[in-house]
Amino acid sequence: MCGITGLSLSHPTDWAERRIVEMTSSIRHRGPDSDGHFANTAKTAWLGFRRLAIRDLDPRANQPMVSASGRTVVVFNGEIYNIDELTAKFLPGVTLRTTGDTEVFLEAFERHGSKIFTECNGMFGAAFLDVASGRLTLVRDRMGKKPLFLFEGNDFIAFGSELRTLRPFGLEPDPEQLPYYFHFGWFPAPLTFFKKTTQVRPGESVTIANGRIVSRHKYHDFTDWAWGTKTETEVGVDGLNELDALVADAVKRRTLSDVPIGAFLSGGIDSSLVAAYLQATGHRDLPMFTVAISDKNEAPYAAEIARHLDLSHTILPFDSDSLLSSFNQFHDTYEQPYTDSSGLPSMLLCKAVKQHVTVALCGDGGDEFFGGYQRYDWFQQALRAQQIPSVARALLGSIAPLVDRRRGMRIQRLLETRDEAGLYATIINSWTCPQTLPLTSDLNRKTAAPEQLVRDLFARMKCDSRSKAACFDATYYIPEDLQVKLDRASMQVALEVRSPLLDVRVARWGAELAPSVKYRSGPKSVLRDLLARHVPRSLFERQKQGFSIPLRTWLRGPLRDTVHETLNQRVVRESGWLDTNQVDSLEARFQQGNDEYATPLWSLFVLAHNLQRSAAAPVINISECSPDLLSKSNRAA
Repeated sequence: MCGITGLSLSHPTDWAERRIVEMTSSIRHRGPDSDGHFANTAKTAWLGFRRLAIRDLDPRANQPMVSASGRTVVVFNGEIYNIDELTAKFLPGVTLRTTGDTEVFLEAFERHGSKIFTECNGMFGAAFLDVASGRLTLVRDRMGKKPLFLFEGNDFIAFGSELRTLRPFGLEPDPEQLPYYFHFGWFPAPLTFFKKTTQVRPGESVTIANGRIVSRHKYHDFTDWAWGTKTETEVGVDGLNELDALVADAVKRRTLSDVPIGAFLSGGIDSSLVAAYLQATGHRDLPMFTVAISDKNEAPYAAEIARHLDLSHTILPFDSDSLLSSFNQFHDTYEQPYTDSSGLPSMLLCKAVKQHVTVALCGDGGDEFFGGYQRYDWFQQALRAQQIPSVARALLGSIAPLVDRRRGMRIQRLLETRDEAGLYATIINSWTCPQTLPLTSDLNRKTAAPEQLVRDLFARMKCDSRSKAACFDATYYIPEDLQVKLDRASMQVALEVRSPLLDVRVARWGAELAPSVKYRSGPKSVLRDLLARHVPRSLFERQKQGFSIPLRTWLRGPLRDTVHETLNQRVVRESGWLDTNQVDSLEARFQQGNDEYATPLWSLFVLAHNLQRSAAAPVINISECSPDLLSKSNRAA
């Protein structure tokens, strides 16, 4: 797990050498163990690398790594878990110089090109350079575990593992993307918050040459899977045994490490399943870690699971004050507007776990592929409500806000929506208050774009509605929310986090389950049955608590003045993006006790803070930068 950077130029320039060093240095936190740089002979392609050494700690495994022939160079962030299979299939008889995954990835790509990407089981953001031509191939894993951003400049392309690598080029916020942000709380790839800046999409390869993007190709698309087709007859006991073997293998592969390794254990189904398979595959000596937050504590449940499995267990206590003290780091860690407030406790968890290990396993993936989210149940109920006569629906919609104002407004909107794509778009809309988006008129005309994103994906699928919803989450929510949270929080402290349930074989097995199987006895029926083989149900059959912060309390208490001051900064007031009267009204309504305004206020606050950061960032004229020798670099040419 590391960080990568790079440049592709239409012609050699004086500033490139200095810039690649600065870009790479900006992500030292992702790879504190070593760094390296490479330029081709023509000086039209540059690569930078920061290494977090996990496998094969020998310096020969450092990057950028040059192939044995000298024709290809790679910088590679992530881990590939099936290198034995890749070696046997693509490199028979080839003598390798190292024992890690980087060289296998590099040599296989040099011989077989991009067709190897579909064969890789792992997480990766990588760049391969053809030294002679200067052509670059960028690629990102299917699940979007590892990030990769692109900036399109005049006669050059810059790329890096984090947006901060691109800030020297003067990132300019793009108001056109705000409807996506307010709807989802994040930006769907390939979009970002900044102009001229995109992401490599999960399951995509991008070809770059001479300072321009030549092509973009999706080698994987979740809509191609046979969602919701595997029936009870096809599953049965043999099917559960098949899943048992897949999960065991996925966990075992993710224990390969030459540095200390452990696992997160919340006491919920997914992390408990990972812990159970660590024990079952002979890794009972690995430590488990649980965060205990004073006002929302699942540590006792996790302790019972660890005790039953005879696993080493460490509880990491935090209180709300500890969370609040780390608040200012939130915006820097996530780099662009991002509203998932559970990113804050995730940051503290990773920082604390890093004191003990360098690699940690987690339980991400179970909810999306095995039907764990409550919103899938809401979606099903909303679809059934469509059968109620329109007059009765209208009456229920008018009554709902009177019974429960916060939930009632959402119920009212659901009852007003007629089609499945529109219903799911409404369910996942993070703008939860009755007030319209406080955008200026030009931007308000674009507010249908997020719903259209849902409609476009639903239209490409021929399966049940809940499977379509889960596919949307796999395509967008996992990489743009969950993996953003996990990657940035962990790599800020150089902790590698691995997710066995996002192994493509396990994920596909769950995705293809028919709803009658997946929801047979409630959410995650199959995973619960699997966990029951290792842990008594009495230890895990309870309501999911989640990993949240006391947001409403903070916004009315310790953050109240900060929020108000931030929303009234000149850069926010004069941006021309927001209707400031509506912003003021929304803030006032929340402070008057209307809880349904909490999440929208948080969204506005995060946006305003990011606008401040962008306004304060210096814009550099790269053409005026002087060259800087890479005296401490292991640059090759």
